[in-house]
Amino acid sequence: MSKIGGGASWGGRSQIEATVKDLADVKGNRDGIWDNETKAPGTHGNFFERQPLFAKLSNFLQTGFSTKDEVQELKAYRATKEAAWGQPVTQLDLGQLKNGELFAAQKAIALDRLNRTPSDVTEGFIEASGRVDGNEIAPREIFYQRFKPVGEPSGKVVVLSPGFQETGRNFYEQIDKMNKLGHDVVVMDHQWAGQTEGSAGGLDRGFGVARDVAATAAFAQGIVDKEYGEQPGSEVVLFGNSMGAGPGVYGAILMNDNGKIELDGPQMPKGLKAVLQSPFLEASSNFTNETLRLASKLPILNRIKAPSAGVPVLTSNKVGAQKGAQSAVLEDTRAQLRSMSSAQPDLDRMNELMDQGLRPQGKLFIVHGDDDPLAAAEGSQRLKDRMGDQVELQIINSDNHVLEQTPGEQDHAIAGLQRLLSQ
Repeated sequence: MSKIGGGASWGGRSQIEATVKDLADVKGNRDGIWDNETKAPGTHGNFFERQPLFAKLSNFLQTGFSTKDEVQELKAYRATKEAAWGQPVTQLDLGQLKNGELFAAQKAIALDRLNRTPSDVTEGFIEASGRVDGNEIAPREIFYQRFKPVGEPSGKVVVLSPGFQETGRNFYEQIDKMNKLGHDVVVMDHQWAGQTEGSAGGLDRGFGVARDVAATAAFAQGIVDKEYGEQPGSEVVLFGNSMGAGPGVYGAILMNDNGKIELDGPQMPKGLKAVLQSPFLEASSNFTNETLRLASKLPILNRIKAPSAGVPVLTSNKVGAQKGAQSAVLEDTRAQLRSMSSAQPDLDRMNELMDQGLRPQGKLFIVHGDDDPLAAAEGSQRLKDRMGDQVELQIINSDNHVLEQTPGEQDHAIAGLQRLLSQ
């Protein structure tokens, strides 16, 4: 039994209302944007609908005196889908999960949207424990979802590591593209959001993120060995976003390839290829980031698990921003100010090791917006300068930090992944 769950509950009022809107979309124009079912697909909402805090408040207020009717609608929908599939939406005991009933309803909607079945998308927990650079990291249960390939399997298992305040559910669109290319995808939730054990909106340290990626990569290697071992070119590949790319994927490959990660159990393979999407290697230089950095040092205030407020603004793309806000409401995403600086000491240590000549062994593809408001593109450029031809760096003309839910810009990393796998 996992230690994550709090019983098979339905979560908060705003989450329930948001899930009903997600259901209306999948029954409507299926474009992933709420409240536009009588309009052309891709029509976005107003400023307030693109801000997580306002979206949360709006959905809270739109729910009636009771959520009974909404819950019954979601229950009936899930029962109908499970009858059609001939199996439950998940094999996990819903009591193992945070807001298990809500998770099951949201997964049923997602499977409907993607035209998948519960057999195609499974989930579970990975026990992660071990040391990084001699530092003991507290054990943690990592929640994962596995999306099996569509069509002929490539033998590639992609481990997807989300960014801060994100969960695996933010990446359904990119996962679907990978699946259709034949890749198996294992997407994890990190300690800050979703179903993984941790503190909502919290980040213990940069090496904690790296350790969790390493444990998930070791799990994925088990899939390769068991199911794709006879297939030429089968391998594990890492794909990280933002904080899940910087201290997460980059931290994992740098430290592991140089013998500085020791897991209590199966070990992460060495020399893995990796895609870094908007990696957080250093903060962009602007007033908002400096203010948040200073606020992260304030005692007590920096530990408040505040609802996601959309600060800093991570993109000017209105579709991407609205999808991000919707995800924050569905998951009740939180943030603790102290998390803004919690990874920095370990990022500094990684830079120190790079100065000493240590390098990851595998090849990397990096995509980064030139005007990224959160993670400085200069950090990616410096990594490229250090590693030379081992890295393909694509700097795009964009002020978008969250490429994964933005039409067009989400394709850069997918194309880069394909080039990386062809080498």
